[in-house]
Amino acid sequence: MELLSFQSFLFFFLLSSLYFYLRFNTTSPKKPINKGFKIYPILGTLPEFVLNRHHFLDWTTEILSICTTNTAIFRRPGEVQGVIIVNPSNVERMLKTNFENYPKGDHFITLLEDFLGRGIFNSDGKLWKVQRKIVSHEFNTKSLRNFVMQNVTVEVNTRLVPILAKASETAHVLDLQDILERFALDNVCKLAFNVDPGCLGGDCTAGAKFMRAFENATMLSFGRFMYAIPILGKVKRFLNIGSERRLKEAIGTVHEFADEIIQSRREQKTEKEKEDMHVCVYTFTFFNKFNLKIV
Repeated sequence: MELLSFQSFLFFFLLSSLYFYLRFNTTSPKKPINKGFKIYPILGTLPEFVLNRHHFLDWTTEILSICTTNTAIFRRPGEVQGVIIVNPSNVERMLKTNFENYPKGDHFITLLEDFLGRGIFNSDGKLWKVQRKIVSHEFNTKSLRNFVMQNVTVEVNTRLVPILAKASETAHVLDLQDILERFALDNVCKLAFNVDPGCLGGDCTAGAKFMRAFENATMLSFGRFMYAIPILGKVKRFLNIGSERRLKEAIGTVHEFADEIIQSRREQKTEKEKEDMHVCVYTFTFFNKFNLKIV
């Protein structure tokens, strides 16, 4: 009986121990907190960047979407590092409420300067303030708002809607991104230069070459930020080979198209309600092209 009691006690003890072990030590596994990009010693984010740079936006979007703060540090060897943010409140702070504390910086401006010059999209400090003040004033005028609405309405009714309607009738597949890019380019050229390149509909003879060159210049300029070893980009630029050569040719076509428009508009008398915006564009194009200072 004593042996049986001892065995019962031992069985009960083991059973109780197993119960308490399972109760307090086998809780549901915690999901690891995602802190952003995987950072390796010395190399930083470079290995992951090399593997994913061909779809950089998709990759960074995926990482940030599961990151706790929607913010991640991006590090590469040397001084190439930064913080990528998609948190709405932080984005608003950077782009609106506290914009002056977040300049683009010399690295950003230098990579885009041959394409965008020192215009409002590629400048900091006093130069940016002067351009913003003038442009914001023009965009707030009633005449300009009416001018924009009139052009957009015409573009929508005479070109965009017919293209979509025809595609619907014929079950033709459209590249919507390409359609909207053409739509935007027509409206921007009408607004800034009072010139219709006819990229959306029509024969597009006036703006086809410019549109292709602008798209190439945009993509190749973005590619400068995608070099695994940034100094290689400087070498290619110095030797004028590869993507840097194609970028130089595309920028030349874009600037030639813009210069011709500006020169022809200067020789014409514009209507009063359109004149101010065009003068604003001409003035800053002139200053940016020759790297003059606005005081």
